[in-house]
Amino acid sequence: MEKKMVIVGAGIAGLSTGYYARLNGFDTLILEAQTTPGGLCAAWTRKGYTFDISMHLVTNSRRGPFRQMWEELGVVGERDFHYHDAMYTIEGKDNRLVMWTDSEKLYQALVSISPEDAALSKEFVDLFCGPDMMGAASLKAPELFGPLDYLRMMPALLPIVRLFRRYGKTSLQEFAARFRSPFLREAIRMSVDTPGWPMPRFPMPVLGGFARSAVTDSGVPIGGSNKAVRGIAERYERLGGAVRCRSRVVDLIIEGDRVTGVRLEDGSELSADTVVWAADGHRLIFDLLEGKYVNDEIRTMYSEWIPVKPLVQVLFGVARDMSAEPARLAFELEKPIEIAGEHHRWLSVVTHAFDRTTAPKGKTALEVWFPTSYEYWKTLAANRKGYKEEKQRIADESIAALEQRWPGFASQVEVVDVATPTTYVRYTGNWQGSPDGWYVTVENAAKRTMLRSLPGLEGLYTVGQWTAPYTGTVMAAMSGRQLIEILCRKERRPFLACAKGAAAR
Repeated sequence: MEKKMVIVGAGIAGLSTGYYARLNGFDTLILEAQTTPGGLCAAWTRKGYTFDISMHLVTNSRRGPFRQMWEELGVVGERDFHYHDAMYTIEGKDNRLVMWTDSEKLYQALVSISPEDAALSKEFVDLFCGPDMMGAASLKAPELFGPLDYLRMMPALLPIVRLFRRYGKTSLQEFAARFRSPFLREAIRMSVDTPGWPMPRFPMPVLGGFARSAVTDSGVPIGGSNKAVRGIAERYERLGGAVRCRSRVVDLIIEGDRVTGVRLEDGSELSADTVVWAADGHRLIFDLLEGKYVNDEIRTMYSEWIPVKPLVQVLFGVARDMSAEPARLAFELEKPIEIAGEHHRWLSVVTHAFDRTTAPKGKTALEVWFPTSYEYWKTLAANRKGYKEEKQRIADESIAALEQRWPGFASQVEVVDVATPTTYVRYTGNWQGSPDGWYVTVENAAKRTMLRSLPGLEGLYTVGQWTAPYTGTVMAAMSGRQLIEILCRKERRPFLACAKGAAAR
């Protein structure tokens, strides 16, 4: 008899869990609070423009250790991808740097800006474009590793060990501060710590091979997040799995420190042999369970780790072909834009002109990102008039800034939409409106295993972005795969990773 598994949340972690669970004989039901699956992998359309706030990159979509998983889930192999040739373009008032993935082009660009920083630039390029940190990654759950697994990984691990010995206590921000050129100090930091995606104390070793793992081997799915997520959901449902939308879980049913089911908003209850929580971690641990099932590890995560800063995203549809413009651009403003008391001197822009499905012919969908304070927006949202006026002000000032960079832009704007941290909370329930879980920092980078369960509580498992530092879509999906692999090992049966029944390696 199949064991009943209820999965809470139909984001990529929940769908991945459901897919691998069905392959391995579990009777599954995914409960989703919203009207469609997807969670943070979300997109919407306004007047012919599609705004996609997720899957700006699918790690290892071209090649690498995670491609096998994306093939199993149907994310790659069934759709086209676009691959950028540069990580970012940074434009100051007097200098411009393209963060090329080609090491020689990048080095020459850096030296042309600051010859006196040549040696440091060479060190940066060797790391940024060097051996890929992802080379030692594995789809297999670390808890299941044996001596042979470590032996096979040794050739890939040795370069990483050397990187940690050299840079283990150094952050990218500290390294960037060593440049003599003021512009390069900021530009090197922005290789990861971009104005629209700040990354405090980013570990220098993790930058190893970043150009390859984050750009060259990682593409943007044409058609966006919705298509990719729908594809996983369809595969899952073809296996007999079910997704029930508009089904918000408000409590867990616990009998003798064992979760035996869930209670829904409409008062109905569902029993289960296993409950997998693929939704917000803070709500589960501190709201539903009132902090009863925690240990030092969990306390550290929620008291010392830093949630990825929430965003104000200003989304534009413009009657302008921007296919010749950088896909990712940060440029210095003549006049800073103030949001929640913070002055933003750089504007971070993501254009989607490379994906013709996002806008009518000859037109472009683009985004502007501002990291911000959740508490500010939570308070402001209580005043609907003030909330709308503030969103409009930010949109207007963003248009004025973009007009400076691209004359004529203001008159070409056809659609404006603004998403704030409270938008994220409303649609996904994410703690503090964070779009991506925890930052990876020097302090937590060495954590090897995900938070799979809570101490003292049986029958409940956790997957998704709150289980490890900086999960993103790839780690969220892998958390579901690894959990089912662990459960199969626990029940002493082979783990299957594809519909044909071939055992996963």
